[in-house]
This record gives sequence, structure tokens and C-alpha cells, in this order.
Amino acid sequence: MLWFFWGFMSVMLKLCSVHIAMSLCLLMPCLVVSTYKVFSYVEDGLMMHTNINMVLVFLTLSLTLLVMLSCWYMREAKYNFLTLLLSLVLVSCFLSSSLLSFYVLFELSLLPILFLVIGWGYQPERIQASMYMVMYTVLASMPLMVVIFYLNMHYSSLSINILSLGALSAPAGLWFLGSMAFLVKLPVYGVHIWLPKAHVEAPLGGSMMLAGVLLKLGGYGLYLYTNMVPWVNTSYGMCFIISFAMWGGSLAAWHCFNQNDIKAMIAYSSIVHMSIVVMGFMSTSTWGQVSAIITMVAHGWVSSGLFLMAYITYTLVGSRSFNYTKGLLQVVPVASMSWFVYCIWNMAVPPTINLVGELAIIPVSWMLSFKMLLVVLMVMFLSVGYNMYLYMYMNHGPTSGYITMFKPLSSAMFLPIMGHLMPLVLLFNMDLLYY
Repeated sequence: MLWFFWGFMSVMLKLCSVHIAMSLCLLMPCLVVSTYKVFSYVEDGLMMHTNINMVLVFLTLSLTLLVMLSCWYMREAKYNFLTLLLSLVLVSCFLSSSLLSFYVLFELSLLPILFLVIGWGYQPERIQASMYMVMYTVLASMPLMVVIFYLNMHYSSLSINILSLGALSAPAGLWFLGSMAFLVKLPVYGVHIWLPKAHVEAPLGGSMMLAGVLLKLGGYGLYLYTNMVPWVNTSYGMCFIISFAMWGGSLAAWHCFNQNDIKAMIAYSSIVHMSIVVMGFMSTSTWGQVSAIITMVAHGWVSSGLFLMAYITYTLVGSRSFNYTKGLLQVVPVASMSWFVYCIWNMAVPPTINLVGELAIIPVSWMLSFKMLLVVLMVMFLSVGYNMYLYMYMNHGPTSGYITMFKPLSSAMFLPIMGHLMPLVLLFNMDLLYY
């Protein structure tokens, strides 16, 4: 697999954009078929193949192809190399069967996105955004390293499968501090400051990979963690984190109405969806885990597509501010239609898998508490509200004088726009519900 990926990287760095687009179009069907043919569980000591991590591998590889298509204008080999290197690290992390190798790759994934933000960011504030991202994620991951050393010392094994079999004993405070690495990576509200800053300053490929895959790395780690530690099963620890995440999600939804930057608003909407993921995994129920996984996968494609549309709007208008992006419907109806589709996809409408993920979390919240059900319904209602606000504020009303009237939308962008939407419908009947 590593040799194949290395050859793929070398070819992609040498071909022109037209050849890249043609090769990706031919590779995508093969990728879909090959990924969903390996759902059987295999353990060879180095890699772990289950339904969950293979879906995330499929998400990573498909988004990598879409990023390469979206960044066809980027002819720099270093940029493409960092994008492909980030994809390789993420795939290796999802397939890791050792807790130590998972932690190393978990931290290593920060370097490519850091170089993308610093090297190809738009404004001088990218240095501050990079510092926030490094400080939050690295400091929160240090207690997880202590947990790994504790498990190795007391259980003489760091295999994820072995540690998931028996009940592990350790102080509850240690388990809680270890989970902070994944809660910050998602992130939950309160430790989220780094995410809007990083998204605003990141280039197109960095924003797409950060929202589409890197946040899911925290969700996958939380899934593994909740299956290993017994502290999650206690009512105090479970209810505290779920309540903190859901109320934080509602506050993040209100923040979406107060944003003036398109990318910042999309970043806060990611925090809202990740709060549902935290609730699903921390509930330790099968129905909750299915809801969290479906929400993660659906959010990966939708958020990446929204950042693509934000970049397209930036190229048409020259700004991401809501004050200057008005009346797109009268000038660029194709872009306006794409915004409408992505916004309704983000608010979970049939027949997308977003709807399945949000509907599945309702009985889980009702099982926990009726008050929690009210909070979940409020978050869903606010999600519909800020998505409608996002579409109507940009596309309706008088046309802004800053919109370039004679700059049509590039035809090269239509393929990644449609490529983000197709999996949300085609995967509706996937066997993820029966893992």
C-alpha cells in the first residue's frame, strides 16, 4: 500500500492539471469499489481493518482526490506533496492497530496542515493561527501520552484490540485528561478557538482537508477511547461531557449568526455538528455510535464542499465578508444554485445521509434525558436557521458592486462541486448501519 501511494504521489506531482483530472475521474470508481470490498475484519499485527476505519479511509482518499481537482490552479510541487503526505499520514493513522503508533501519527498529522497554513496562507495573521492550532492540540495531547505509558506499564500491551476486550482500571481524572486530546481535535466548544482562526487563514486545500478529515481523526480517537475506558460508562463522566458538548454546540450555532466571514461561519457550523458526534460516542450505545459515524462521514463531504464554495465566492467577489457578497443569484446563478444545494445538504434534508445521522441521535438523547432531547432539537433548529441565513444573505438582495461581472465561473470547478455531493446520496444505502 505504501509503495502504491508513493508511486501515486510521484505521478501526481509531475502531471499537468488536465492529466490529473482525467486520471482522478478514472480512479474514483475503482476507489469506491475497492474500498467497500474490504469491510471484512483482518488483523495482521500492523493494520486494523473494520467497517468504521475503512469508511474513514474512503473519506480520506476521496477528499484527497477532490482537493487535487479543486486546486488544479496550484502548480507547486510542494503544495501537492504536503496534501498527499497528509493523506498518507491520515490513512496510516486510521489503519493503525497499536495505540502508540496511533498517537504518533495523530500528532504527526499536525505538521502538513501547519506547513500549508504558514506557507500558503492569505494574511500575516496565519502565524498567530498556526500558534493557536499547535498550542491547543499539542498541549491537550500530552495527558494522552501519560495514559499510554500507564497502560503499557500495567497491561504490557498497546494493541487496540486487546485493550478493548477487558475493563481497564485507572483514576477517573486520568481518563478524563486523556480524552481532552480528542475533544480538542474535534473540537468541542470552549477549546475551539484554534479552529476558526486556522480555517480563515488556511488555503483552499488546507481548509478542505482540515474540515473534511482532520476533525474526524478526533472523532475516531474518541470512538476507540470510549470502547477501552470504563470511566465513560459512569453516569457522572458521561453526562458531564455530553452536556458540555451539546450546550457548547448550541452556543456555536448562535455564533454562526454573528459571523461576518464566510469561512468563520462554516468553521463554527463544524463545531455544531461535532457536538452531535461527541454525544453519540459518549452515550456508549450502538445506536449513538452509528449516529456519530454517519454524522462524521456526511459532515466530511459537506464541510469540504462548503469551503470550496467559499473559495469560489472569494474568486468572484474578492472578499469573504458578508457585506460584499450579496446578490449572487442575479450575477452567477450556477454558483447560487450550488450554494443552495450545499446549504440544504448541511441542514440534513432527504435523501442525504446527514438526515439519518441526526434522526438517529434523537432516541439516544431521549434515553439520556428529556431535557437533553430539548437541547438536541434546539441545536437542529438553529442549524436550519444559520444555513438559511448563509444562503439568503449572500444570494438574495441587491447585487454588490464588488462582484466581478465579467469573470465567469471556471468549468474546472464543476467536477469537484458535483464530486462532493454524489457520495452523500450514493452512500445512503451503505452497510454502515450493520457493523
